[in-house]
Amino acid sequence: MKKLIIAEKPSLAKNISAALKIYSKKNGFSESENYIITWAYGHLFELKKIKDYLNVQNIKWKDISLPYIPNKFEFILKADDGIKKQFAILKQLINRDDITEIINCGDADREGQLIIDLILDNLNVKKPIKRLWLPEQTEETIKNQMQHLEDNNNYKNLKNEGLGRTYLDWLLGINLTTFLTVQSGKLLRVGRVLIPIVKFIYDRDINIRNFKVENYYQIESKIIKDGVEILLSVKDKKFKESEENEAIIFSEELNKNKAIISSIENKDIKKYPSKLFSLSKLQSFLSKHHKINFTNSEKIIQDLYLKGYITYPRTSTEYLAENEKDKIRNLLEKLSEYDLEFKNNKKIFDDTKIESHSAITITTKIPDIEKDLVEENYKIIYKTIFNRFISNFLREDTIIAQIMVNIKVGEENFELKGETIKQEGFLKYESQKIENNLPNFIKDEEFAVNFMPIKKKTSASKKVTEEELANFLKNPFRTEKTTEDEEYKAMHEGVEIGTEATRTGIIENAKEAKYISQKKNTYSIEPLGEKLIEILDQLNINLYKERTVDFSKQLKKIYKGEAYIDDIVETASIELKSIISNKNNKIDKIEESKEILGKCPICSSDIYIKNSDKGTIYYCNNKDKCHFILWEKTKIFGTEVKITKSKAKSLIQSKNTLFKLHSKLKNIDYDAYIIINGIKDKFVQFKINGFPSKK
Repeated sequence: MKKLIIAEKPSLAKNISAALKIYSKKNGFSESENYIITWAYGHLFELKKIKDYLNVQNIKWKDISLPYIPNKFEFILKADDGIKKQFAILKQLINRDDITEIINCGDADREGQLIIDLILDNLNVKKPIKRLWLPEQTEETIKNQMQHLEDNNNYKNLKNEGLGRTYLDWLLGINLTTFLTVQSGKLLRVGRVLIPIVKFIYDRDINIRNFKVENYYQIESKIIKDGVEILLSVKDKKFKESEENEAIIFSEELNKNKAIISSIENKDIKKYPSKLFSLSKLQSFLSKHHKINFTNSEKIIQDLYLKGYITYPRTSTEYLAENEKDKIRNLLEKLSEYDLEFKNNKKIFDDTKIESHSAITITTKIPDIEKDLVEENYKIIYKTIFNRFISNFLREDTIIAQIMVNIKVGEENFELKGETIKQEGFLKYESQKIENNLPNFIKDEEFAVNFMPIKKKTSASKKVTEEELANFLKNPFRTEKTTEDEEYKAMHEGVEIGTEATRTGIIENAKEAKYISQKKNTYSIEPLGEKLIEILDQLNINLYKERTVDFSKQLKKIYKGEAYIDDIVETASIELKSIISNKNNKIDKIEESKEILGKCPICSSDIYIKNSDKGTIYYCNNKDKCHFILWEKTKIFGTEVKITKSKAKSLIQSKNTLFKLHSKLKNIDYDAYIIINGIKDKFVQFKINGFPSKK
């Protein structure tokens, strides 16, 4: 008799097979004396589309009676040959007589739970089902967790939350996208998480656009000691441009006094390292300090996890669970070349700050940085996680010698601070700017001052950064006064927009929809994004942060067993009916000029650019006679590639255009110059026209 382990994806199955010494590879699975390990390809199932429920394949959006709310949500197998083949293998394995137990090994999150459960539900499995929960993919952890399998039913609420989220996003996304597209005559994708992202960037950019510079006066004086110039600035008093005389009088009154060194305090302070990383905090750190954008960092972080080098990354906490103390002790023993010690304190271990996954740390599988991590960004990201972990368990304290100098001028007080490193501690691994530019002041020392009004200008807010957007999505109501305890309490209640696992992907969706754009690590609103927010406001459709958080709170209640899936479906249905039945919901059609990319290589007519529900397309205006069309996402010799606007322009000009392709036969990636080679059966044909020379 054997147990069947179903992994979420082939890479996870490969790691489990290696840990359990399952080496007999067969078609779609591996087998040993006691186990069979097989896999899904992520989501094999998807919710039916409206046309599937209506059983009308070519229905036009304008002919759909909205809101469309299914009597019962139904999943169907994706129309992909590879998925269909693997599902048939799964079905055959599950029904084998020698399989006595099924082990769900989806990723350790809501989506992972749902992916495998949908397969099992579809096949109406009656055999016992266990859950293999992997916080990391090291051989040691896989073996250990196999000895601590739980009943899959213990994760029922996690599955229900996943279903609730799936139903909710279908209802809002499908209905409102259809509704707004029909109303406007332009494809307008709408989503529960996408809209608050666009709105946040829209508000900032409108604020910048409408900003009016104002002049004001700041009262400042410089004093010089031992050749060092010190600026004294009255921070709490600013004078309007019309108050110049008052500013002059205030300065003259201050100048009747001398600057007196009223106190000098020297003390040593212990500096503590930053907390361990959550996913968003890690991505923000990488964006700010290493200029690695969220999209690239997410891919690398996930890959480091799949390779077993770091723990499960899609976490919202910066703390470790208290039951992980022995695991951490074991890890510290593996790092004997560093002067580390186990620290049993609430700054690191705190169950009250954890929802389902602990902070990201390294594992006992430590790579050779030069051999195992070839690409530079892999090295940077792993070292960032490694150094943060080391910093938190370093034996040597970080001691900073701090000097505080208070200067009194009349009734005004000025505080100066300088710091020097006395004991380096974690600063060896995470450098921070520590400097002392103060001269050697003496108590009661006096200096002449010359305060005067300095004319300055107010400045507009800066563009939204990746870090700001991440912080907003993590808690859109956070203020400077929000305490850490309040923030974690909000997290447990569902005060968030999206999840750590989904936010980066949805930001990319907003970019692909042409609502926002990104330059380096900042975002800007695009004309279509502006139009979308204006239309939502005009139709009084509120999917902004307040409403989205309400939905998130409901999903959290499902996870806690305090609410049912039907509750959130009913809430969304009522809201959709209210929006669509509003008689004042008519808007003008969006008129837009067509962008011409160039001339068609087949018939020399104009090539236009269009955004469709399946992505950007580049098509020939001579539709009746010419079938030239390029999809932004297309396959070239079996490899799915993205044809950007610049690449499309190059292709239609018959220029060599560089693409990265994959050879299934040799299982390698390679670069090739591609040109268009005519049209066959209404499909554009491509041809390899050379390879870049190797350096």
